[in-house]
Amino acid sequence: MTSSDKQSAKLAPIPFILWGQAIIIVLGAFTSMLSSTMLNTALPSIAASLHTSSSIAQWIATGYFLSLAAGVPLSAWLSRKLGPTKLWLISLVLFMVFSILCAESKGIYMLIICRVLQGLSGGLLVPAGQTITSIAAGPKRLGRVVSIVGIAVVVAPTLGTTLSSAILSSLSWPWLFWINIPLGMVAFFAGLKWLPKIEVSEAGKFDWIGFLFILSGVPLLIYGVTSIGNTANAVPIGTSIIIGAVLIIGFVVRSLRREKPILQLRLFGNRVFSVAAVVMFLGGAINFGAQLLLPHYLTDVRHLSLITASQLILPQVIGTAVGFPLAGRFTDRYGAGRLIFTGGIIMTISMLSLIFIEVNTGTTWVALIFFIWGLGTALATVPAMTAGLTTVAPDQIPDSAPILNMLQRIGASIGTAVITLLYTKNLTSGLDQAHTLVVFKNVVWLLLGSILVLLISSLTLVLRENKNAR
Repeated sequence: MTSSDKQSAKLAPIPFILWGQAIIIVLGAFTSMLSSTMLNTALPSIAASLHTSSSIAQWIATGYFLSLAAGVPLSAWLSRKLGPTKLWLISLVLFMVFSILCAESKGIYMLIICRVLQGLSGGLLVPAGQTITSIAAGPKRLGRVVSIVGIAVVVAPTLGTTLSSAILSSLSWPWLFWINIPLGMVAFFAGLKWLPKIEVSEAGKFDWIGFLFILSGVPLLIYGVTSIGNTANAVPIGTSIIIGAVLIIGFVVRSLRREKPILQLRLFGNRVFSVAAVVMFLGGAINFGAQLLLPHYLTDVRHLSLITASQLILPQVIGTAVGFPLAGRFTDRYGAGRLIFTGGIIMTISMLSLIFIEVNTGTTWVALIFFIWGLGTALATVPAMTAGLTTVAPDQIPDSAPILNMLQRIGASIGTAVITLLYTKNLTSGLDQAHTLVVFKNVVWLLLGSILVLLISSLTLVLRENKNAR
């Protein structure tokens, strides 16, 4: 269907069963992503309970985050071998098993090992779920269905810290793992009954060397990038980045030479997919970089308490939650390129507003800026994911979903690292509010430049859609 047809045609209706399947996938993704932040506030109490140092306890969070990213590329081969639905169910069971083992751990190293394995299984859930929904929904409904999954991925980490504090106020830290069990059980039995049974495809021989390359390369690169500026790391930062990059390059070269690799990187020969991948990478860097930067205006410039600052950040989450379903609906009707461009313009307006913000700007205006930012990021992210999934053949979706997820996570790591480095490097002790605001605004300019690149990339999709319409 051409772009002009999309604009005039009614949206393809979504059957009730498809909405139900999307909700089941959302519950699995929510459980996995919720666990990514729930442990952050509990690390001091865990360290005290298991008689270890805070630096070692930090690996409970770091290990999960790194293994979550490492599990993503493996999902492509496993989806072809087992089928995405079977992979999703197995991953969910493993996630619950390792959650139980984490809750029952009596020593810190046992907890870290189980937490890493929990992250690996959790890293399979999101791309496997997106593969299921993409195949079940089809290209005419995909935007709306993907947007529902996206809400869980964005909202769950935000709720994790709040829910963790509530649990720890009356219960011990193992309950942060036990909470995964009822959520996972509901998702598992519902998925067993209602998720579609998708046929498996030819997976090819498993590439153990390539697997070891990507399994080690992605975590090492992310660990090194996110540790920039931190001199207390056990592994030298430069060494981690270089080794990680070399291993990823080795994986790319090896994958391109194999007929059936773990991850089909020949998809980048598709121009639309390549642009969608670039936008996902930039979107991850911009979105997560901004999530790190925006609270600093409230705490460092305005000297607000963490509770007050979290209340003012909430409109950003609301804007994102509102934007996701809108983005899905508009993508299905008008195509991805125009909506990504629109989202980029909205993000630009929000960032430009921050350039003119002052120390005593009204909180209502600040909250509105944050809401607009959340709305813009949603409008730019959902269409990119949808474009990347709909432009490939159905049998290539098991590869496209992990690639887009992996690039978004690497982009997020780089974005947070660069923002942290530039902000903290120029923020010296003793600066007054006015000078701190100048440092904040200088970093905002970097985000604006990144958004400009995103806008230029989205124009490629707009031109392609216009060409297809003629």
